[in-house]
Formats: sequence, C-alpha cells, structure tokens
Amino acid sequence: MTIPKLTLLFFLASIIYPSYAQIGDTDFGARSRSMGHSNATIEDEWSIFNNVGGISAVADGTVCFGYDRYFAIEGFDRVAAAAIQPFQFGTLGASVYRFGDELYNESIISAAYGNKIGFVSLGLRVNYLQIRVEEFGTSGALFFDFGGIVSLIPKLSFGAYISNISMSGLSDESSTEIPVIMKIGFSYRPVKSLKLNIDLNKDMEYTPNIKAGLEYSIQDKFFVRTGLNTDPFVGFFGAGVWLNRFRIDYAVGANAYLGSSHQATVSFTYHKNDQD
Repeated sequence: MTIPKLTLLFFLASIIYPSYAQIGDTDFGARSRSMGHSNATIEDEWSIFNNVGGISAVADGTVCFGYDRYFAIEGFDRVAAAAIQPFQFGTLGASVYRFGDELYNESIISAAYGNKIGFVSLGLRVNYLQIRVEEFGTSGALFFDFGGIVSLIPKLSFGAYISNISMSGLSDESSTEIPVIMKIGFSYRPVKSLKLNIDLNKDMEYTPNIKAGLEYSIQDKFFVRTGLNTDPFVGFFGAGVWLNRFRIDYAVGANAYLGSSHQATVSFTYHKNDQD
C-alpha cells in the first residue's frame, strides 16, 4: 500500500467519522442503523455495541453477526459479532468488532455485564482497542463504557450512555485520545406496534447530532423502519423479520455526497430459558 492511498483513507475518514464512526465507537446493528442510530433506549442483543445497559433485557442466550459496507469505499468495511447470555445474577456478553483493511484497521474485543434492578437497567463494558497502520505499526488502549435505561412510565423510557468514560488514549508516541462519546435519548411507544426514538449524541470534538427514528411492527414479526441525523443530514431506511430463533435485519443510509451505505445483521437464539 502506498502513502498517497493512506492519505486518501484519512481524508475520507475525516468526512465519514463525524457522522458514522469515530475511533473506538462500535455503534452497530441494522435495526439501530435504519432508525438513524437513535439507540440510547433500544434493548436487544446489539445493545452491547450501542448502550450496554440494554443487554439485561435479552431473555435468552443469543449470538449475532453483522456486516457493514460504507458507500462502496474500499477499506471502509465493518464486521461485528457478539454473544449474550443471561444468568440469575445478571447478563454477560462478549463482542468483537473490526473496521478497515490491511492498510488501516481497528479491532476491538469487549466483555460486558448488565443487570436490571426494578425499572432501571445498567451495564458496563470493558474494551481493548488495537489500531494498526501499515508502515507505522500498532498501538492499543483499554477503555470502559457505561450506560443505563430507565422505564419512566409504561410507554416512555430514557437512556444514557458514555463511551470511554475512562478517558483513555492510545499507547503510542502520538498519545492520541480515544473520543469520549455521550448520548441521551427518549423512546415513546404510543401503541404497541409503533416505537418513536430521539437521541442527542455528543462527541467532545464535534457539534451535537440529533438522531431520530421510528419502527412499525406488523404482527410482531415484520418491521419497517426509518430515521435521520441532523449533522450532517442523513436519511435511513430498513426492514426486519423475526422468525422463531432467527432475527434478520437490513438497513440503508443515504448521504448526498457519498451515496448509500448498507448494513445487514442476523441474530440466533441458541438457548431458550425455561420461562419462555
């Protein structure tokens, strides 16, 4: 790989990262993506990447895998996988995430714990980030995330999440800091089949981004979704089908300058609890 290609990669990253994925940010899941990443209050297996407090709502042992393609740009692929297992003492999870190619890549392995106390769900995630740049070497860092979701009333919930609460930085000569990313959000369900989300996301290096989305379910098996972001303006659409032990979701995002991005995820319930 050449230095000019590396320069181009970082130039494109400067455009894409503020609206999609900063260093150390593992925001993932086609359900979340199609709702404009308004995921502060979403409680499912992909919460381990978005708001770890939500994993305590996963009732059964579940594994999931996802693939993300950014605007057909070579080197901007992302993959993620996770396993979630509930126990009597709480819910444990493990995840892996990778962005990039042999020229530049980020890899993150994580372990998470979540528990629900009354109407409050809390979670903690421990992450190890490794960044490799061809011809420049490898650096890494340990950092922590914390989040929670509160059921205010039966139809309204509130979520809050902080990524890199430890304010960690990379272990290299540059002393590059991993961004501290904060999000808060509300979810309102006026009827059982409709979910409305709105989040406020803030990276300390960028202006706040408002993210909104909605999900409409048909007989609790088929879903259509849409969402948007404000900074920059990006629209999202998607659909999903949940059949027995499988959940398959797809999302597309449209950017006026770079075109469309696509994400597909699949989840499999490998163990049903006796109460189910």
